[in-house]
Order: sequence, then structure tokens, then C-alpha cells
Amino acid sequence: MARIVVADAQAWLDGTKLTIATLEPALLAQVESQIVSSLDNAFDITGWVDDTTTPAIVKTIIAMNYVAWLYDRSYSEDQEQGNDYAALLRAQAAALLAGLVDGSIVIPGQETENIGTPEFFPTDASSVLAPTDLEPSLGPASFNMWGVF
Repeated sequence: MARIVVADAQAWLDGTKLTIATLEPALLAQVESQIVSSLDNAFDITGWVDDTTTPAIVKTIIAMNYVAWLYDRSYSEDQEQGNDYAALLRAQAAALLAGLVDGSIVIPGQETENIGTPEFFPTDASSVLAPTDLEPSLGPASFNMWGVF
């Protein structure tokens, strides 16, 4: 089932230039696949199966990308470099998507999965362990910056 409805897409369309009565299933499936797979590493997306279970911000991103493709396709002969409005929609959607992935934009009620602080090796805890054949870098520091070689 589609994650957006006609009204979600129509909100981004200029009614004097382009309107839609139905969503194109093939195009929508491609757009949804791109957006949802981009969010798969940061969120549990298994519950996002239709327009009622998909978060509003994700629906907005899908709708913006869907409409951008419609504009580009509809007006592809009019401009050599694509439609300016479609490019604006894509850029805004990409910024929203990047914000969701990096955690600067939060989906209310959704926990992020893989967003956190990076870990570096060696850590203080790894210095306590004895070196092994698989991890010869474990153990105390072999040298330091202030020491003499």
C-alpha cells in the first residue's frame, strides 16, 4: 500500500500548472523505495506500511520527491537543465532526509537506532587488556609523544 495519498502530493503541486487525480504506482514505488531505504539504518521502518503509519515528515519527503519527478517529466522539453521547482523540491527533501539520518531532525515518537557518538580505538578499556594474536594493538601504549625514542 502507498505511504502517501493524492492530497500529500497535491500539496506540493501548483494547481494552475499540474494537478493529479491518482498516484502512479510504479513511480511512487521507486520514490518510496529510495526514501525509506535511506532511513532504514537510522529508524525501525517495519511499521511504515501505509499513509496512516508513516510519519508525517517521511510522507512529506516522499511527496516532495514524487512531485519533483512529475514536474521534471512534464516539463522536460521546456528547460535544458530540468525544472527549477523540481530542483528546489529535491534539495529541500534531501536536506530533510539528511537531517533525519544525522539526528538533527527528530521524528516524534520514533527512536533512532544507529545514531550516536563514534567510538575510536584504542580506548582506555582496551589498554587494560593484554595483546593477542588477533589484536596486537591491545595493551598499554607502546610509545607516547613526549617520550624519547
